[in-house]
Amino acid sequence: MLNSDFHAGPPVPQSSDNENLVQHSKTDINDQSTYLPGLLPQGSTVDKACCEYDLRSYRMHQLNGYYQPVYIPARAKANLQASDDTSFPLMDKTQEFLNSDRQVMLILGDSGSGKSSFCRNLEFCLWTNYKQGDAIPLFINLPAIDNPAQDMIREQLLSNNFSDDKIQEMKLHQQFILICDGYDESQQVANLHATNQLNQRDGWKAKMIVTCRTQYLSLDYLDCFVPQLEGCYGKPRLDLFQEATIAPLSDEQVENYVAHYVELEPYLVTHSWTAIDYMTALTTIPNLLDLVKNPFLLTLALRALPDATHNQQASPNINVTRSRLFEVFVSQWLCVNKARLTTCNLYENEREMLDMMLGYGIESLGASFSSLLAQEIFDKQDGRPVVQYIHRKHKDTWKADFFAHDPEVRLLRALCPLSRSGSHHQFIHRSLLEYFFSRSIYGPDKQDDEEWSSPHLGYESPNGQILDPKGAFFTRNLLSEPSVIHFLSERMKQSPNFERQLRDIVELSNTDDTNTTIMAATNAIAILTEAGVFDCRPKNSIILIRKVSQILVSSEGKRKKMHTTHANNRSLQYRVQVMDSKGKTK
Repeated sequence: MLNSDFHAGPPVPQSSDNENLVQHSKTDINDQSTYLPGLLPQGSTVDKACCEYDLRSYRMHQLNGYYQPVYIPARAKANLQASDDTSFPLMDKTQEFLNSDRQVMLILGDSGSGKSSFCRNLEFCLWTNYKQGDAIPLFINLPAIDNPAQDMIREQLLSNNFSDDKIQEMKLHQQFILICDGYDESQQVANLHATNQLNQRDGWKAKMIVTCRTQYLSLDYLDCFVPQLEGCYGKPRLDLFQEATIAPLSDEQVENYVAHYVELEPYLVTHSWTAIDYMTALTTIPNLLDLVKNPFLLTLALRALPDATHNQQASPNINVTRSRLFEVFVSQWLCVNKARLTTCNLYENEREMLDMMLGYGIESLGASFSSLLAQEIFDKQDGRPVVQYIHRKHKDTWKADFFAHDPEVRLLRALCPLSRSGSHHQFIHRSLLEYFFSRSIYGPDKQDDEEWSSPHLGYESPNGQILDPKGAFFTRNLLSEPSVIHFLSERMKQSPNFERQLRDIVELSNTDDTNTTIMAATNAIAILTEAGVFDCRPKNSIILIRKVSQILVSSEGKRKKMHTTHANNRSLQYRVQVMDSKGKTK
C-alpha cells in the first residue's frame, strides 16, 4: 500500500492547510483596497489592473510549465548535524516559515537531493492558490541571473517581459515570496538578502527561500544568509532566519517511487522490469540502496539498472557504482537521441553532417563534446553551470564552439543532455556537469588508455590530459569539488594506469616544488585517499595539502591563476582540515 504522503504528478492542493501556504502572505500595505482604474495611488505610474493582468498571464505560464511525473515529497532535518531520524516534511516546515515573521529560509542538500524539485513544487502550490493581493511567488534560477547580488527581483521580472513601470508598481505595492535556487551554482559569496536590500526602507518587500549544496559551505556560512538589521552596522538577526537540510530518502519512499516509476513512466522502462525486479536489484546489489537515497541518483539508477546489470538476475557479486550508473545513463541518452536525429526532418547540410558523424561514431562524439563543454565551463566560468549565448555578442568567444548555429554544433547539442531556456544553456543536472568534467580529466577506460577520437571533426579525446601541466588537474583545486573527486576515485579503481599516474605525480612533488605540481599532487592524494588506497598520515602529504592552501590564499592574482574563487577557497580550507584530521586519526 502506497504511503499517503506520496503523490504522482503535480499536486492539487485541496485542503485549507495548503491554502495557508499563501494566506499568510497577504500584503499589509494600506493601499491594497479597491480603487477606480486610472485613479492611481501616490507614487504609481501604471494602472494596477494592468499589473494583475500580467501577473495572471505569468501565473498561467508557470503552472502550465510545471511537470514532475513522479515527485517525492522531501523530508528534512533541522540542520546538518541533526540525525536523519529526526526528519520532518519539508513542505510543512516551509509553511511554518511563511506563516512566521522570519525573512530567510536556507534549504541545504547534496547534489541531486531534490532541492530544485522541491522549489518547483513549492512554486506550483503557491501559484495554484494565488489570489489577488497575495504575495507573488517568484522562482529565480540564480545561475541564470548575471548578478544576483544586485536587484535580482527586477532582473527576473524583466526576463519575463514585465515593463519597468509595472516592476516599479509591484515594488511599491506588492510583497514577494522569492524561491532562489542554486546559490552555490551561481558562485555567490554575498548575502543576497542584504545586497538586494530586502525589507529595508524603499526596498523590495519579500520573504526569501534559498537553496545551496552542503559541499559549498564554509564554517561561517551563516554570514551569507542571515538577515542583517538595518542601521545597526549590519548586526545579524538570527531570529529572522531558519534553515533545514534535506534528509536522504527512506526505504519506504524508495519503494513508493519505484512503484510509481513503473506505473507512470512505461516509456522509460524498455526492459519490462517490474517493481519487484527493481527492488530486488536495489536491495541485493551491495551498497546500492544506500547510494540511491538521493532522488536524482534513484531516477538515474532505475533507468540504468537493466543495462548496468546486463539484464542478469541481481546478485551480491554485481558491482554497480555511481560512475557506472552515470556512464550507462549517458550511453542510453545518446543512443535515444541518435535514433531521434536519424528519423527527424533535417536540412540537407545537416543530413550530410549527420551521416558523417554516424560514420565516426556519433555517441562517442557526443560524449566528447559534453566533456569539452564541461571543461570549458569550469575553466572559463569557474564551474558556474549556466552559459548564456547570444550570437552577435558571443560568436567570437569559446561559447560559439558549443552554441553557434552551424550544423555540426547544432547536431551535437541536440544529442547531448543539455537544456535551453532562451539564450541560457546548461546540463540537465549539475551532477552531469561534474561527471563530464571528471571525464575531461580522465575518461572511462576502453582497454585502459585506448579512447575514441575524431580528428576530422575536431573533437579529440580528453584522455591523457592528466599529465599535461596546462590541464585542469595541474591548475585547478579539485578539493572544492568532492563529486568530481568521487567520480575519479571510482574510475581509478577500474584503471591501474590511472592509479600509476596519480602515484607518479605524488612522487614528482618530492622533487618538483612548482605550484602546478603541488596542485596536481594534492588532487592526486585526494583521489587516492577517497579510493581508500592512500594513507594520508605521511608528514609530507599533510604538508603538501597545507601548502596548496597557502598558495591559493596568498594573493588575489594567484587565486585567479589557479582558477579558484573566494568561495571555493573557503571550502578548500575546510577540506584541508578534514584531510588533516583523517591523517591524525589513522
